[in-house]
Amino acid sequence: MSIRRIAIAGATGNLGPAILTALRSSKQFDVTVLTRTGSSHQFPTDVTVKYVDYDNPALLAEAKALVDASVAAGVKRFLPSEFGSSTENPKAQSSPEFTYNLLFCGPFLDWGLSTGMLADVKNKSAVLRDGGNVLFSASRLSAVGQAVVGILSHPVETANRSVYVKDLDVTQRQIISAAKEIDPSGSWTIQESQTAIEEQEALSGLKSGQVDIGVISKFLFRAIFGEGYGGKFDKVDNELLGVEGLDANGLRDVVRSVLNA
Repeated sequence: MSIRRIAIAGATGNLGPAILTALRSSKQFDVTVLTRTGSSHQFPTDVTVKYVDYDNPALLAEAKALVDASVAAGVKRFLPSEFGSSTENPKAQSSPEFTYNLLFCGPFLDWGLSTGMLADVKNKSAVLRDGGNVLFSASRLSAVGQAVVGILSHPVETANRSVYVKDLDVTQRQIISAAKEIDPSGSWTIQESQTAIEEQEALSGLKSGQVDIGVISKFLFRAIFGEGYGGKFDKVDNELLGVEGLDANGLRDVVRSVLNA
């Protein structure tokens, strides 16, 4: 089985541009971007653009059956953007031509530093979770893009399974240490938090009807830093997918690029 034609929904978000860049750079695929009707975003001339009316309630309802629609359209590989999506769809199981992947990559390293989610290196502040010494796996956006290319380039080896990649295993304190090496001036503002408490706060928020980024982020922090939650990947598919990863110097390069942005 070979895969040539690719469609991306959401190519202008946080991760989409990195995936689009990786697909184009590989020169292996004919890429179509699905984008919102009326969007003025300028895509590269070597991709096909299809406009979708995401505000149409009928289309949104149909989106709930995206797996069924993909099977009917003859899609060979489906990579959902929701990492927790169900893989038990009976139509997918009954169609030997339809395959799926769930891609687990940990938090986005460069994005997590740019937004302050992992540590706010620009403003020299951080909330250390569970002591700040918890090793977790993380990946740059570009590494995730390469992983997608690797999956599509190895359709047989990756069919119908979860795929794990990482750039490195790192702690919050190691990130801060790298930032201090690059910019030793000034002092850092450090707070501490326990993810078990944050999880209970998030559960209470859900019970009261609160569904926002504040609640969701607390669950994410528990999954990343909480002991026993699998935030550190022991086995990965880096070699198969062509993800080279980072060493300590690579981490400093990422931190430096965020500081200089």
